[in-house]
Amino acid sequence: MSIQSITSSISSLDREISSLENQLQTINNNLSRKEKEATSILEKISKEKDLKRIITYNKDLQRKNDEINRINKDKSAKSKSLSEKQAKRQKLSQDLNKEEQKVRDKTKKEQKEILTMQQSITREMERQKNLSLNSLPKKNFELHINTQKSYDVFISHASEDKAGFVRPFVDALRAKDVIVWYDDFELQVGDSLRRSIDNGLKNSKYGIVVLSDAFFNKEWPQRELDGLFAREVNGEKVILPIWHKISKNEVMNYSPTIGDMVAINTTDFMIEEIAEKIATRIKR
Repeated sequence: MSIQSITSSISSLDREISSLENQLQTINNNLSRKEKEATSILEKISKEKDLKRIITYNKDLQRKNDEINRINKDKSAKSKSLSEKQAKRQKLSQDLNKEEQKVRDKTKKEQKEILTMQQSITREMERQKNLSLNSLPKKNFELHINTQKSYDVFISHASEDKAGFVRPFVDALRAKDVIVWYDDFELQVGDSLRRSIDNGLKNSKYGIVVLSDAFFNKEWPQRELDGLFAREVNGEKVILPIWHKISKNEVMNYSPTIGDMVAINTTDFMIEEIAEKIATRIKR
């Protein structure tokens, strides 16, 4: 069973257990009242001298005892049902713990794989960089070092979200003096897409990830997220998630790790407000 189905089953059982506990409380109250009434009749019988009245009291006592027996049978059945449901809930809780541990183990494994991949990419980038630098005159090498650009944030997003959110959001950030790596600004005709993105990831303090349905269906944005995760594994806190027209459950289904991060939802704030929150985080 999936975590979601187990959680749903536990919630359903909790409602049933609560209902049974309330019913048993009512039954116990009723039983206590009937037992007091039976005791009262017994006291009357012990004091009564008239035979006819004694016979009448005995009939009343028999009816009370019958009612008490029926109540006890109902109590026994409901107690058994409650015990079974509590045992079932305990079993489901154990199953839930196992499934959650599997997710944690899987996430840890994926993060290690991402780190290994990023380290491999970094080594390859350094190798290519050294090859390129060794082939250049010393003057050009010094120029390259001095003109290396750094950024406050890298924007990872799906192209479908550009017009509706990303482009005006980037404009709002730049208006607040935030230096942004954004593909519309940084990629020129003939540039290597992979190298340009790797350069932006490496030289940015933070990575803003605009999570949406389109993002989850695109390869390049997810590769960018992998690169940011690799930096998180190294101890840096660089990922700033923004949820765009997407729910927490959808994010959790994609990645429990990123779903657990504090995020900004575009349905809760205006673009200017989101830009202000990001700028405050970067400059603090």
